[in-house]
Amino acid sequence: MNPFKKLGLSDNTVAALEKKGFTDPTPIQERTIPMLLSETTDIVAQASTGTGKTAAFGLPIIERADESVRAVQSLVLAPTRELAIQVADEINSLKGKGRLRVVPVYGGQYIGMQLKSLRQGVDVVVGTPGRILDHLNRGSLDLSNIDMAVLDEADEMCDMGFIDDIRDILSQSNPDRQTLLFSATMPPQVMRIASEFMGDYKTVSVKPKKNEAPLTSQVFHEIAESDRFEALCRVIDAEPDFRGLIFCRTRADADEVASRLAERGYPAEPIHGDLNQARREHILGKFRNASIDILVATDVAARGIDVPDLSHVVNFALPQDPKTFVHRVGRTGRAGKEGKAVTLIAPREYRKLMFICRTTGMNIAKEQLPRVEDVIYNKKTRIVGQLDEIFATEDFETYMPLAREFLQERDAEQAMAALLRYAFGDELEEQAYREIRDVRHDKQGRRGDRVRMIVEVGRKQGMNPRKFVDFVVNKTKTRPFKIQNIKVQNHQTVFTVPDQEVKFILRGLNRGGGRPMCRKG
Repeated sequence: MNPFKKLGLSDNTVAALEKKGFTDPTPIQERTIPMLLSETTDIVAQASTGTGKTAAFGLPIIERADESVRAVQSLVLAPTRELAIQVADEINSLKGKGRLRVVPVYGGQYIGMQLKSLRQGVDVVVGTPGRILDHLNRGSLDLSNIDMAVLDEADEMCDMGFIDDIRDILSQSNPDRQTLLFSATMPPQVMRIASEFMGDYKTVSVKPKKNEAPLTSQVFHEIAESDRFEALCRVIDAEPDFRGLIFCRTRADADEVASRLAERGYPAEPIHGDLNQARREHILGKFRNASIDILVATDVAARGIDVPDLSHVVNFALPQDPKTFVHRVGRTGRAGKEGKAVTLIAPREYRKLMFICRTTGMNIAKEQLPRVEDVIYNKKTRIVGQLDEIFATEDFETYMPLAREFLQERDAEQAMAALLRYAFGDELEEQAYREIRDVRHDKQGRRGDRVRMIVEVGRKQGMNPRKFVDFVVNKTKTRPFKIQNIKVQNHQTVFTVPDQEVKFILRGLNRGGGRPMCRKG
């Protein structure tokens, strides 16, 4: 039996899921859907974005809808207009052949269109608190008959100051409704909503298992401030299928970075609060249909944007606080797919990044920027792949006569090389890439010297990078984050430490006399 069918979903809904390529429910769906189909108990669910929570409440909304009722049956509140649009689109895509009428309402959209849709009758309204409250005050929206109210991303709504609007909205809705609260975190203000507007609710919490490997790998590159943009381009070029969200600190920065990327031929657009809603929706639409592969965003503008299949998040600039860093990184490595978070810092920002890591408990490894030869290798791989796709489709018949004519008096290999040069310019020329300096920091976070060290222990002695760091820390009392660029070999390990740590490393590892096991390299 289809796994979704076992949850109690109808054949129509299961068929819609199969059409979308969904074969197995996520943990939050497995736990929530059966409860919502068989009970009317309120539910508080803790689940991060990207875990399938929209379908967890959207599928029961579809199953429980009565097409004969001419009134709003379900309400979904979302913190941002982008998320409201996405939730409405997702529910529409899951309804299959059902005639469920779903309408998103949010600020920034012409209200006349919303008034017309509401007059014609809808089953599900998905909206932002401010615009929902506006319609209630106008008398254009009636929530007295709703069967279900969903608060999506409740912690975000509280952070954005919507708690009073939520109180007003819920107080004007059917008191016998079922209320569902979904939130990634459960701060006091979220639980206050639960205690104030929900009955004897049940709690559902889905968290990663402790022994599960994180789906998002994290690295940082330490570069000179003047090389920051060049380093960003290197990160993008090094990945054959880069599809990413780049975070800047200000709107002006987002505009500048997106513009500079576009000038270099990267398919990039900015997303920030100065853009009108139509422009924002147009840009997000281009990203979803893969017309562009890079969004350059500010933190505020990115709130609620659920862009699918991100391979990368790049912190072009560090955020102001650790919580924002967590939210940024969490936008990739979702829905069971692996992702990578890359952070670019100047030496003066090193201490701030280490503070963020300690505060959040995140592990982030220092790596050197991809080498020019790595970038060129990946570009060659991408070019060959694109040519193979064209070759497989045989969609080049129009060019065959020209090809035959061109090859009559020319060497085939040289002709192919000339065509590649014509198509890709100097992309494979090493001299087209500017050198990026490798910089170091001292204990104050300024630029400083690091010293290469060699220790006579390696894989044969059971070492790996993590065990090696523990080994050095236990012997020398050096702070773990000072031990970097570790390369474990068969019988020795190479690493670097700040210059001022060298004497402590040598003294601690060579204590006891005899043949020294540690030396400068």
